Amino acid sequence: MRGLIVFSLFILWSSSIFAQNLERIWVEFKDKKDCGFSIEKPEEFLSPRALERRNKQQILIDQSDLPVSPTYVKTLKEEVNQIIYTSKWMNGALVLSPKNKEATIQQLPFVKSTRLVGRYNKPQSKKIKNPKAPEKPYKPKESIYGSGKQQLHQIKGEFLHQKGFRGKGMLIAVLDGGFNNADWMPFFDSLRVNNRMLPGWDFVHGDDFPYEYSSHGTNCLSTMASNLPGLFVGTAPDASYLCLRTEETASELIVEEYNWVAGAEYADSLGADVISSSLGYTQFDKSIMNHSYEDLDGETAIVSIGADMAFSKGMLVINSAGNSGDGKWKYIGAPADADDVISVGSVDRFGATSGFSSFGPTSDGRIKPNTAAKGSATTVASPYGYKVSSSYGTSFSAPIIAGMATSLWQAFPDKTNLEIKNAIEQSSASFDKPDEQLGYGLANFKKAYEILESKSSYVAKNPNIFLLPLVIKENIKVEKIANSPLKRLSIFNPKGQKIIQISLDQNDQFNLHKIPKVMELPTGLYTVEWRENQARLAVKFYKF
Repeated sequence: MRGLIVFSLFILWSSSIFAQNLERIWVEFKDKKDCGFSIEKPEEFLSPRALERRNKQQILIDQSDLPVSPTYVKTLKEEVNQIIYTSKWMNGALVLSPKNKEATIQQLPFVKSTRLVGRYNKPQSKKIKNPKAPEKPYKPKESIYGSGKQQLHQIKGEFLHQKGFRGKGMLIAVLDGGFNNADWMPFFDSLRVNNRMLPGWDFVHGDDFPYEYSSHGTNCLSTMASNLPGLFVGTAPDASYLCLRTEETASELIVEEYNWVAGAEYADSLGADVISSSLGYTQFDKSIMNHSYEDLDGETAIVSIGADMAFSKGMLVINSAGNSGDGKWKYIGAPADADDVISVGSVDRFGATSGFSSFGPTSDGRIKPNTAAKGSATTVASPYGYKVSSSYGTSFSAPIIAGMATSLWQAFPDKTNLEIKNAIEQSSASFDKPDEQLGYGLANFKKAYEILESKSSYVAKNPNIFLLPLVIKENIKVEKIANSPLKRLSIFNPKGQKIIQISLDQNDQFNLHKIPKVMELPTGLYTVEWRENQARLAVKFYKF
């Protein structure tokens, strides 16, 4: 793990003396002056896997990929107790500092802003000794999937598995509050034997041991990674996994949103394809940090902004919708409100909506959840031997979808994350008639496969449309080769709202179209969409 420092977040954590009355402050820098790297040489700060993912999806390296300025970090370190981590996406650092020091930090010439994000909680290790496994661990059931058969069959997951797509060659990052015993559990033996359990990280306490504090992450991981035939097999048993602890179980403070973004950034730098997160944020221990329903517009919460950033880097982001459907606060949380996130609702074994599954839409009217899977009486692995149990929550429907989405992407490695996301939505049971609580409804991965299969050959044979460039400061152009059936082109803003639509001249032998009004757009990530016959094609571009 320490050898990967150039490919990951710049993490600084020591065993220096901890004092009472410490608090965590987020410090945002003004720029990345003298960061020591260049976007022309991305191999110096991104892993080969991360670069491969970008290249396959035509994603350009930009300033957000560059590490923060080491000069700023060095100066800041002299003013605080510790720098917990830095983030290139957010261009800043999370620091541990004595109380009442925020004003002093704010006066540093390179500091743009500061924010008090949480008090300091001293680490309390809960490492558990490995129990001795029984000689006859379990009696296999008739199905290879064991107790996990129904939750996989319900979304037609065995269709992909029977075709040989079980996540092989893909990397899933799991963000959660802890992974008790995941480093030795028998359910994950095949991960360890085949070196598919990558070294994890704890962003709460800054160490390389995320396998403690909570079994929640362990349970979520098991719905995807378990591989004990006849007892429990998950939705992506052949994938590789990265366990990242970003949630602090001892408290609920907004620092956890910053941890989440740092974890997603770390996953990106190591080349993860998919992020599976069963976390959500609305209310905190300090009410001043709370989110209102109006905040759930995909553009306000730090964690939602970070989730969309992760998607812009080419990853697929799956998050639980939330478990507030039967409470006073019935809505989804952040980052489930993010535009590019696949937020997942819950159903029971009969396909009926779980009462606890949180409602959409977002405050700006976008459909959520994006799909659904079994979250009532979901089979999960026990962290204490060869046992399974049932758990309730969208926390478990989300990783079920994440594992299947990974297997689906394995089947279509040339597709973009947007194409995979669209296929999952369009194949869901209520796509043509979504509702507030289940959104597009129960997933169907057989249908998603068929959607992608029907489009793949058509798109491959008709590379008629080109978007230039993908990162713009002024104008954007579309080139169209003669005889293309393209008639109309649309641009959608980050909220999914159509803001520009133009008709294209069908008579020109070769068309070069400038899209009007792009100069007037605010900074952000946009989608250009066009249609050729029945195929929907879309490309993201970033407007500075």
